[in-house]
Amino acid sequence: MKRIIAILMASLLLLSLCGCGSSLSRYESIFTDLFDTDCTFTAYCSSDEEFEEVSAAVYAELSRLDALFDIYDGGEGSLKELNDTGILENADEDIINLLELGINFYSLSGGKLNIAMGSVLSLWHDARETGILPDDSELAEASNHCDITCLAIDGDTITLGDPDMSIDVGSIAKGYSADIVAELVSSYGIESFALDLGGNVKTVGEKPTGKWVIGIEDPNGGILKTVEVSDLSVVTSGDYERYTVIDGVTYSHIIDPDTLYPAEYYRSVTVICESSSLGDVLSTSLFCMDVESGKELASEMGVEVMWVYADGSTESNS
Repeated sequence: MKRIIAILMASLLLLSLCGCGSSLSRYESIFTDLFDTDCTFTAYCSSDEEFEEVSAAVYAELSRLDALFDIYDGGEGSLKELNDTGILENADEDIINLLELGINFYSLSGGKLNIAMGSVLSLWHDARETGILPDDSELAEASNHCDITCLAIDGDTITLGDPDMSIDVGSIAKGYSADIVAELVSSYGIESFALDLGGNVKTVGEKPTGKWVIGIEDPNGGILKTVEVSDLSVVTSGDYERYTVIDGVTYSHIIDPDTLYPAEYYRSVTVICESSSLGDVLSTSLFCMDVESGKELASEMGVEVMWVYADGSTESNS
Protein backbone atom coordinates (compact mmCIF):
# COMPACT_ATOMS: atom_id res chain seq x y z
CA MET A 1 0.00 0.00 0.00
CA LYS A 2 1.20 3.46 -0.72
CA ARG A 3 1.68 5.03 2.70
CA ILE A 4 2.21 8.64 3.76
CA ILE A 5 1.33 10.33 7.02
CA ALA A 6 -0.31 13.69 6.49
CA ILE A 7 0.88 16.08 9.20
CA LEU A 8 -1.52 18.99 9.24
CA MET A 9 0.16 21.72 11.28
CA ALA A 10 -3.06 22.84 12.91
CA SER A 11 -5.12 21.61 15.81
CA LEU A 12 -6.35 18.04 15.55
CA LEU A 13 -9.63 19.31 16.94
CA LEU A 14 -12.29 21.16 14.96
CA LEU A 15 -11.27 24.63 16.13
CA SER A 16 -12.29 27.98 14.74
CA LEU A 17 -9.46 30.02 13.26
CA CYS A 18 -11.04 33.42 13.99
CA GLY A 19 -7.98 34.39 15.97
CA CYS A 20 -5.94 34.08 12.77
CA GLY A 21 -8.15 36.51 10.90
CA SER A 22 -10.26 33.80 9.24
CA SER A 23 -13.90 32.75 9.64
CA LEU A 24 -13.11 29.24 8.44
CA SER A 25 -12.87 26.19 10.67
CA ARG A 26 -11.03 22.95 10.14
CA TYR A 27 -13.09 19.79 9.67
CA GLU A 28 -12.12 16.19 9.04
CA SER A 29 -13.83 12.97 8.00
CA ILE A 30 -12.23 9.52 7.96
CA PHE A 31 -13.70 6.74 5.82
CA THR A 32 -12.46 3.27 6.75
CA ASP A 33 -14.35 1.12 4.24
CA LEU A 34 -13.01 2.32 0.89
CA PHE A 35 -10.06 1.28 -1.31
CA ASP A 36 -8.91 -1.18 1.37
CA THR A 37 -7.43 1.66 3.43
CA ASP A 38 -8.27 4.67 5.59
CA CYS A 39 -9.32 7.68 3.53
CA THR A 40 -9.17 11.12 5.17
CA PHE A 41 -10.85 14.28 3.91
CA THR A 42 -9.78 17.52 5.60
CA ALA A 43 -11.27 20.87 4.65
CA TYR A 44 -11.64 24.43 5.88
CA CYS A 45 -15.31 25.42 5.73
CA SER A 46 -17.55 28.21 6.95
CA SER A 47 -20.02 25.98 8.81
CA ASP A 48 -20.81 22.47 10.00
CA GLU A 49 -23.57 22.24 7.42
CA GLU A 50 -21.25 23.14 4.56
CA PHE A 51 -18.71 20.52 5.54
CA GLU A 52 -21.31 17.82 6.12
CA GLU A 53 -22.74 18.37 2.64
CA VAL A 54 -19.35 18.24 0.96
CA SER A 55 -18.12 15.31 3.05
CA ALA A 56 -21.20 13.28 2.13
CA ALA A 57 -20.55 14.02 -1.55
CA VAL A 58 -16.89 12.97 -1.17
CA TYR A 59 -17.90 9.68 0.43
CA ALA A 60 -20.51 8.98 -2.24
CA GLU A 61 -18.06 9.64 -5.08
CA LEU A 62 -15.27 7.61 -3.51
CA SER A 63 -17.72 4.76 -2.96
CA ARG A 64 -18.78 4.89 -6.61
CA LEU A 65 -15.19 4.83 -7.87
CA ASP A 66 -14.15 2.11 -5.44
CA ALA A 67 -16.99 -0.11 -6.66
CA LEU A 68 -16.07 0.51 -10.32
CA PHE A 69 -12.39 -0.33 -9.86
CA ASP A 70 -12.84 -3.29 -7.47
CA ILE A 71 -11.54 -6.50 -9.10
CA TYR A 72 -12.53 -8.74 -6.17
CA ASP A 73 -16.02 -7.69 -5.06
CA GLY A 74 -17.13 -5.22 -7.72
CA GLY A 75 -20.58 -5.73 -9.20
CA GLU A 76 -22.18 -5.07 -12.55
CA GLY A 77 -20.24 -2.59 -14.65
CA SER A 78 -17.03 -3.00 -12.63
CA LEU A 79 -13.57 -4.18 -13.56
CA LYS A 80 -14.44 -7.49 -11.91
CA GLU A 81 -17.08 -7.98 -14.59
CA LEU A 82 -14.48 -7.21 -17.25
CA ASN A 83 -12.06 -9.75 -15.79
CA ASP A 84 -14.77 -12.38 -15.33
CA THR A 85 -16.34 -12.09 -18.78
CA GLY A 86 -13.63 -10.55 -20.97
CA ILE A 87 -15.93 -7.77 -22.10
CA LEU A 88 -17.52 -4.68 -20.59
CA GLU A 89 -20.15 -2.87 -22.61
CA ASN A 90 -21.48 0.60 -21.84
CA ALA A 91 -18.42 1.04 -19.66
CA ASP A 92 -18.36 3.96 -17.26
CA GLU A 93 -16.29 6.90 -18.47
CA ASP A 94 -14.05 6.73 -15.40
CA ILE A 95 -13.15 3.10 -16.11
CA ILE A 96 -12.26 4.03 -19.68
CA ASN A 97 -10.19 7.03 -18.58
CA LEU A 98 -8.36 4.96 -15.96
CA LEU A 99 -7.51 2.17 -18.38
CA GLU A 100 -6.34 4.67 -20.99
CA LEU A 101 -4.06 6.19 -18.36
CA GLY A 102 -2.59 2.76 -17.69
CA ILE A 103 -2.14 2.01 -21.39
CA ASN A 104 -0.40 5.32 -22.02
CA PHE A 105 1.93 4.97 -19.07
CA TYR A 106 2.91 1.42 -19.96
CA SER A 107 4.97 2.85 -22.80
CA LEU A 108 6.27 5.85 -20.86
CA SER A 109 7.49 3.59 -18.05
CA GLY A 110 9.13 1.09 -20.34
CA GLY A 111 6.65 -1.54 -19.19
CA LYS A 112 7.40 -1.08 -15.49
CA LEU A 113 3.75 -0.19 -14.92
CA ASN A 114 1.45 -2.78 -16.45
CA ILE A 115 -2.23 -2.83 -15.49
CA ALA A 116 -2.60 -6.06 -17.52
CA MET A 117 -0.45 -7.97 -15.01
CA GLY A 118 -3.42 -9.22 -13.02
CA SER A 119 -2.62 -12.88 -13.64
CA VAL A 120 0.79 -12.48 -11.99
CA LEU A 121 -0.38 -10.17 -9.23
CA SER A 122 -3.15 -12.58 -8.27
CA LEU A 123 -0.53 -15.25 -7.53
CA TRP A 124 1.23 -12.89 -5.17
CA HIS A 125 -2.10 -11.89 -3.64
CA ASP A 126 -2.71 -15.57 -2.91
CA ALA A 127 0.79 -15.84 -1.42
CA ARG A 128 0.00 -13.04 1.03
CA GLU A 129 -3.18 -14.86 1.99
CA THR A 130 -1.73 -18.37 2.31
CA GLY A 131 1.92 -17.78 3.20
CA ILE A 132 2.99 -20.03 0.33
CA LEU A 133 5.26 -18.64 -2.38
CA PRO A 134 4.06 -18.92 -5.97
CA ASP A 135 5.97 -21.47 -8.01
CA ASP A 136 8.32 -20.05 -10.63
CA SER A 137 6.60 -22.09 -13.32
CA GLU A 138 3.24 -20.65 -12.28
CA LEU A 139 4.63 -17.13 -12.49
CA ALA A 140 6.15 -17.81 -15.90
CA GLU A 141 2.86 -19.19 -17.22
CA ALA A 142 0.90 -16.25 -15.80
CA SER A 143 3.33 -13.81 -17.41
CA ASN A 144 2.28 -15.12 -20.82
CA HIS A 145 -1.08 -13.44 -20.27
CA CYS A 146 0.05 -9.88 -19.51
CA ASP A 147 0.16 -8.41 -23.01
CA ILE A 148 -1.42 -4.97 -22.62
CA THR A 149 -2.10 -4.81 -26.37
CA CYS A 150 -4.81 -7.41 -25.74
CA LEU A 151 -6.73 -4.72 -23.82
CA ALA A 152 -8.91 -2.98 -26.40
CA ILE A 153 -11.18 0.05 -25.97
CA ASP A 154 -13.68 0.81 -28.72
CA GLY A 155 -16.03 3.61 -27.77
CA ASP A 156 -17.62 2.50 -24.50
CA THR A 157 -16.84 -1.19 -25.03
CA ILE A 158 -13.77 -2.78 -23.43
CA THR A 159 -12.53 -6.23 -24.37
CA LEU A 160 -9.74 -8.54 -23.25
CA GLY A 161 -8.27 -10.36 -26.25
CA ASP A 162 -6.68 -13.02 -24.05
CA PRO A 163 -9.23 -15.01 -22.01
CA ASP A 164 -6.59 -15.74 -19.35
CA MET A 165 -5.53 -12.13 -18.78
CA SER A 166 -6.92 -9.86 -16.10
CA ILE A 167 -6.69 -6.20 -15.21
CA ASP A 168 -5.36 -4.89 -11.89
CA VAL A 169 -5.44 -1.11 -11.35
CA GLY A 170 -4.17 -1.08 -7.77
CA SER A 171 -1.18 1.00 -8.84
CA ILE A 172 -3.24 3.85 -10.27
CA ALA A 173 -6.82 3.77 -8.93
CA LYS A 174 -6.31 5.86 -5.79
CA GLY A 175 -4.39 8.59 -7.58
CA TYR A 176 -7.00 8.86 -10.30
CA SER A 177 -9.80 8.89 -7.73
CA ALA A 178 -8.11 11.63 -5.72
CA ASP A 179 -8.01 13.88 -8.79
CA ILE A 180 -11.68 13.21 -9.60
CA VAL A 181 -12.84 13.88 -6.05
CA ALA A 182 -10.75 17.06 -5.82
CA GLU A 183 -12.61 18.44 -8.83
CA LEU A 184 -15.89 17.60 -7.11
CA VAL A 185 -14.90 19.37 -3.87
CA SER A 186 -13.75 22.44 -5.77
CA SER A 187 -17.14 22.61 -7.51
CA TYR A 188 -18.67 23.27 -4.07
CA GLY A 189 -16.52 26.37 -3.74
CA ILE A 190 -14.18 24.86 -1.13
CA GLU A 191 -10.75 26.41 -1.67
CA SER A 192 -8.69 24.77 1.07
CA PHE A 193 -8.70 20.98 1.48
CA ALA A 194 -6.58 17.83 1.49
CA LEU A 195 -7.51 14.30 0.55
CA ASP A 196 -5.44 11.35 1.78
CA LEU A 197 -6.34 8.02 0.20
CA GLY A 198 -4.20 5.64 2.15
CA GLY A 199 -1.06 7.73 1.73
CA ASN A 200 -1.85 9.27 -1.65
CA VAL A 201 -2.15 12.88 -0.48
CA LYS A 202 -3.62 15.59 -2.70
CA THR A 203 -3.76 19.19 -1.50
CA VAL A 204 -5.74 22.09 -2.93
CA GLY A 205 -5.10 25.67 -1.88
CA GLU A 206 -3.54 26.52 1.46
CA LYS A 207 -4.71 26.42 5.05
CA PRO A 208 -5.59 29.78 6.60
CA THR A 209 -2.26 29.52 8.42
CA GLY A 210 -0.16 28.64 5.38
CA LYS A 211 0.83 25.67 3.25
CA TRP A 212 -0.05 22.08 4.04
CA VAL A 213 2.76 20.23 5.80
CA ILE A 214 3.04 16.60 4.73
CA GLY A 215 5.23 14.10 6.53
CA ILE A 216 6.95 11.40 4.50
CA GLU A 217 7.10 8.25 6.57
CA ASP A 218 10.35 6.57 7.51
CA PRO A 219 10.05 2.87 6.53
CA ASN A 220 11.56 2.05 9.93
CA GLY A 221 9.06 4.18 11.81
CA GLY A 222 8.43 7.88 12.43
CA ILE A 223 8.73 10.72 9.98
CA LEU A 224 11.71 10.92 7.65
CA LYS A 225 11.03 14.35 6.17
CA THR A 226 8.32 16.99 5.93
CA VAL A 227 7.42 19.01 2.86
CA GLU A 228 5.29 22.15 2.57
CA VAL A 229 2.95 22.08 -0.41
CA SER A 230 -0.15 23.65 -1.92
CA ASP A 231 -1.98 22.48 -5.04
CA LEU A 232 0.36 19.46 -5.15
CA SER A 233 0.15 15.73 -4.54
CA VAL A 234 2.60 13.71 -2.44
CA VAL A 235 2.55 10.00 -3.21
CA THR A 236 4.75 7.23 -1.81
CA SER A 237 5.24 3.60 -2.82
CA GLY A 238 6.95 1.49 -0.17
CA ASP A 239 7.70 -2.07 0.86
CA TYR A 240 6.77 -1.63 4.51
CA GLU A 241 2.99 -1.35 4.57
CA ARG A 242 1.61 -4.25 2.53
CA TYR A 243 3.86 -7.30 2.56
CA THR A 244 4.14 -10.89 3.66
CA VAL A 245 6.89 -12.81 5.45
CA ILE A 246 7.46 -16.35 4.17
CA ASP A 247 10.20 -18.57 5.60
CA GLY A 248 11.77 -15.51 7.22
CA VAL A 249 11.91 -13.48 4.00
CA THR A 250 9.85 -10.33 3.53
CA TYR A 251 8.07 -9.91 0.20
CA SER A 252 6.43 -6.58 -0.66
CA HIS A 253 3.35 -6.19 -2.83
CA ILE A 254 5.10 -4.18 -5.59
CA ILE A 255 6.02 -6.68 -8.30
CA ASP A 256 8.68 -5.93 -10.92
CA PRO A 257 7.28 -6.98 -14.32
CA ASP A 258 10.77 -8.00 -15.46
CA THR A 259 11.52 -10.40 -12.60
CA LEU A 260 7.93 -11.30 -11.57
CA TYR A 261 9.15 -10.89 -7.98
CA PRO A 262 8.90 -7.95 -5.56
CA ALA A 263 11.19 -5.08 -6.54
CA GLU A 264 14.16 -4.65 -4.19
CA TYR A 265 15.82 -1.41 -5.28
CA TYR A 266 14.45 0.77 -2.44
CA ARG A 267 12.40 0.88 0.75
CA SER A 268 10.25 3.68 -0.65
CA VAL A 269 9.87 6.18 -3.48
CA THR A 270 8.02 9.48 -3.03
CA VAL A 271 6.80 11.62 -5.91
CA ILE A 272 5.66 15.25 -5.61
CA CYS A 273 3.72 16.70 -8.52
CA GLU A 274 0.43 18.39 -9.32
CA SER A 275 -1.49 15.36 -10.56
CA SER A 276 -2.25 12.63 -8.08
CA SER A 277 -2.77 10.22 -10.99
CA LEU A 278 0.72 10.94 -12.28
CA GLY A 279 2.20 10.65 -8.80
CA ASP A 280 0.57 7.25 -8.36
CA VAL A 281 1.78 5.73 -11.62
CA LEU A 282 5.26 7.22 -11.26
CA SER A 283 5.86 6.12 -7.69
CA THR A 284 5.08 2.52 -8.65
CA SER A 285 7.12 2.67 -11.84
CA LEU A 286 10.15 4.28 -10.21
CA PHE A 287 10.08 1.72 -7.41
CA CYS A 288 10.85 -0.91 -10.06
CA MET A 289 13.68 1.03 -11.77
CA ASP A 290 17.32 1.65 -10.97
CA VAL A 291 17.87 5.20 -9.77
CA GLU A 292 19.54 6.49 -12.93
CA SER A 293 16.69 5.31 -15.14
CA GLY A 294 14.30 6.72 -12.56
CA LYS A 295 15.96 10.12 -12.63
CA GLU A 296 15.68 10.23 -16.41
CA LEU A 297 11.95 9.49 -16.25
CA ALA A 298 11.41 11.96 -13.41
CA SER A 299 13.18 14.66 -15.40
CA GLU A 300 11.11 13.87 -18.46
CA MET A 301 7.89 14.15 -16.46
CA GLY A 302 9.00 17.23 -14.51
CA VAL A 303 8.40 15.84 -11.01
CA GLU A 304 10.28 15.86 -7.70
CA VAL A 305 11.30 12.46 -6.34
CA MET A 306 12.91 11.11 -3.18
CA TRP A 307 14.30 7.56 -3.05
CA VAL A 308 14.88 5.81 0.31
CA TYR A 309 17.38 2.93 0.36
CA ALA A 310 17.54 -0.10 2.63
CA ASP A 311 20.32 1.48 4.73
CA GLY A 312 18.14 4.52 5.44
CA SER A 313 19.99 6.87 3.10
CA THR A 314 18.03 9.01 0.66
CA GLU A 315 18.52 10.46 -2.78
CA SER A 316 16.61 13.20 -4.56
CA ASN A 317 16.49 14.65 -8.04
CA SER A 318 16.05 18.22 -6.75
